[in-house]
Order: sequence, then C-alpha cells, then structure tokens
Amino acid sequence: MFLLQPNFFDSHIVDVIISLTTTPERFHYELPLAIHSLLCQTELPKQIRVYLSPTSLIKQQANMTLAQLRGYVQNLDSSETMMKLFNDLVDIWLEEEDFGPATKFLPILKEFKGRSQPILICDDDQYYHPYTVATLYRYSARYPKSILGFRGWRVRQDLVWGVGGPYEIAYHIIESFYISQIYRVGVITANHAYLIRPSFFDEHIYDDFNKVSNDIRRVDDIWINGQASTRNISRYVVPSCCSHVTVTRTHALEEYFGRNRIDRLTANSHALRWFADSWEKDLWYKFDGENAPRYRNWFVLIYRQWIFLLLQLKFAMYFGFV
Repeated sequence: MFLLQPNFFDSHIVDVIISLTTTPERFHYELPLAIHSLLCQTELPKQIRVYLSPTSLIKQQANMTLAQLRGYVQNLDSSETMMKLFNDLVDIWLEEEDFGPATKFLPILKEFKGRSQPILICDDDQYYHPYTVATLYRYSARYPKSILGFRGWRVRQDLVWGVGGPYEIAYHIIESFYISQIYRVGVITANHAYLIRPSFFDEHIYDDFNKVSNDIRRVDDIWINGQASTRNISRYVVPSCCSHVTVTRTHALEEYFGRNRIDRLTANSHALRWFADSWEKDLWYKFDGENAPRYRNWFVLIYRQWIFLLLQLKFAMYFGFV
C-alpha cells in the first residue's frame, strides 16, 4: 500500500486525461514530483498534459522542454517502468495566449468542447496520493453530470472570501479526508484535484475570461466554479483515503499579487461578486458548522491519519523533506 513507485502490471489505464500547468520556478522541483505521483497511480490516466504559456516566453527558457522534465523525473526515479510510463503518457503543450493559472483547463476545454471526456485538473505543487485517479473516476461514473474533487468550500452569502479563526476555517474548508459522504460545495479547488467534463461548459468560459480584470483571471478556481454554477453543474467533495503531500517551494500567484498590489482576499471576493447572480442560493455557507458535512467517526479518522503519516514518511524516505 502507498508504495511511491509505478507498477505498470498492477495498474490499468482509464479514460481520463490529466491537465495541469506550471511556472518556470516550479518546473525543476514541484512539477516533477507532481508528475511522479501521477505516474504512480493505481489507475493510470491515458494522458498527462502539461500546458505552458505563452509560447514566446517558454521558448526563451532553455530548460522547459519535455526532455528536461523527463530528466528531472528520472532524477527522482530512474526505474525502467517510470521512464516507460513517462514516455507513453506525458507531453508538453504550448499555448500562444497566457491564461495564467487557468491555462490548466481553458485550452483543453476548448479542444474537447461539447464532449464528455473526463478531465482531471491538478496543481503542480502536490504529491498526489495513489488513489487520486481511481477515486475520482469511480465517483464520476456515479455522478456523470457533476464536478468532483477532494477539497472545496461553500460561498458566503455576502460574497466575501474566507472566514476567520481556526475553528471556523475547519468548518468552512471541506476536505475529503474528513468526510464520510459526498458534500455539495460552491467552489472545488484544484490543489487537491477535481474531475470535469468539457460538456459542462459553453463558450462563456473562454469569451468572458477575456473581458474580466486581471485579478479575476488569476483566481481560476472561482472562475471555473462560477461558470459551472451558471450552467447548473453541481460540485461535490467526495470521501477519499487520505490527503496529498504538499511540495510547495515557490508562490508564483502571491508574487504576482505583490507586484501588482493585489491581495488574495480582494481578488477572490471580486471574482465571487462577478458571479453574484449565479451562485446557488440554497448552498450559502452557514457559520458555526450549521450546515457542515457528515464527518467520519474518530476510529476511521485515526486510521486515515495513520495512512497519511505513512505516505508522508515514505515520501521523506524517497525524496527527503520539503
């Protein structure tokens, strides 16, 4: 269980395409770890696409090629199986237009427009647990008309982002590790991965993107969930075995906000207000856990925590501490 090694013979490929993006600062460290984890899944995707933009900038970066990425992954795991999986499944796609963080989903949604192809959206700074693909793919068969993920939150009625205090945050941020049943949310977040289908969206997800301010363009989670809400596409956090391992070393979004004198609270709240007429009125967040999900019992939580600690320990043994 939770071996951080690929097993081509015990895994089989399912009809899922993984899509993510990255930055020059993360290409050599965080991204290879994310890719390694996605190649160590119990059920493998049929493709892993790394979208990079804009093309003009990427071509100036001599070390942002598929060969370079393969070398970084090989430094983590030089096994024959890992290299075969990388060669078969991983590719880099260049985009002329810079969509910022939304590069992880806008190009692939446009390519598969109107189709029901399952697409798993990931961030580049997580080491995903081995059942990520299997869990979301299984739930997608049961809920084919919903976006499914491992982390999310409900929107406040005043359309202000976030809550204060550790106890309130624990109620507000819903993580799959803790819940025993699926839970409907307003916003699913990409850092823990989510599964979508292009048929959920129409042309507004691209056309409107070019009309909004840069702060809204940078908060991609709210953008894609807001577009889903306008189309009456429900979003659910589903139960899972454990958490992922965060491998973040650089913070490109925070650096962008700092350079442009924007803060995350303002950007997120601005984006929430842009979709003011779209958010589901029966899903407002209620304070003090009034509409909290059903949590796992303490025995299961302790067991899941033990599994997660085991995953962290094995990660540290293979790759060291982040």
